[in-house]
Amino acid sequence: MTVELMRDVDELDGAERSLVAGRVGAWEVMVGGGPDEFVVTATSADGARIANALSPLAPSDSALDDDDDDDDDDDDTVDLTVGGQAVDYPRQYVLSRAEVSAAITDLTAQRLSPDRWELLE
Repeated sequence: MTVELMRDVDELDGAERSLVAGRVGAWEVMVGGGPDEFVVTATSADGARIANALSPLAPSDSALDDDDDDDDDDDDTVDLTVGGQAVDYPRQYVLSRAEVSAAITDLTAQRLSPDRWELLE
């Protein structure tokens, strides 16, 4: 399913097509956004765990706090359309296509490291 899911991710345009879903191992996975920036959320089969992929490229909170332009919150969020709904996502959740592929690989291997995943239980 991972190959098909990544093929579907490649078709996301952030307008007409902005959400795909599929199963990766024991996870129900949703990828939204496109064409260049995405968010990934996975839910365990029993619904007890939710995992949000994190971008390792996102600036740290302290780096954002040190920014001289306190009036500009645009650096903290990215506007994405997911499922037809425009949302300002916190930058740490916004991934490139390569990061989406790495996140899918993590889920397949059941390897959810805390520096790349936010786990909610």
